[in-house]
Amino acid sequence: MRLTSLIVLGFCVLYGCSKIDFILQNSSPFSILDGVTSYVISGDNIEYINEALIKNIGTTNKEEDVKFLLKVGINEENIKTSIDTNQVTTSIQYNINISYELITISGSCSNIVRDYKIKFTHYPKSAGYNFGTDNALREIYKRNINENVISFKSFIENKNIQKCLNEN
Repeated sequence: MRLTSLIVLGFCVLYGCSKIDFILQNSSPFSILDGVTSYVISGDNIEYINEALIKNIGTTNKEEDVKFLLKVGINEENIKTSIDTNQVTTSIQYNINISYELITISGSCSNIVRDYKIKFTHYPKSAGYNFGTDNALREIYKRNINENVISFKSFIENKNIQKCLNEN
């Protein structure tokens, strides 16, 4: 009886685990914008948006591969939201406005325009003297910009712009 139970249990385990694939899936599937988009970026802290665009959309190797032009404008406003009695800022609210305009090089589709607003608050310590606080601000900024680019990319994927490329 015991041997029969072990055989049945072994069969169930082998059958249940037969569909397991030990392959790491890409977290971001291929997008229509990948490798065919050129960028024009203007505004404040463009290095963060440039890094996020290259990471999430990619770059083009050849000029003839460019199918889209993405114009990105980024504007930042800092508001001191809390000031102590000795006039030292204890929190700063960052308001970041990012505007995207996706242009089809062939002109076969209308431009897609989208604006985003990002807000977050940072609590600085001694400005310039606290490496951890400066690093934390940089990482928060990068994370917010990266999430924004991912959001724009998924917005574009929902627009079904594949038909724009097929009309040439």
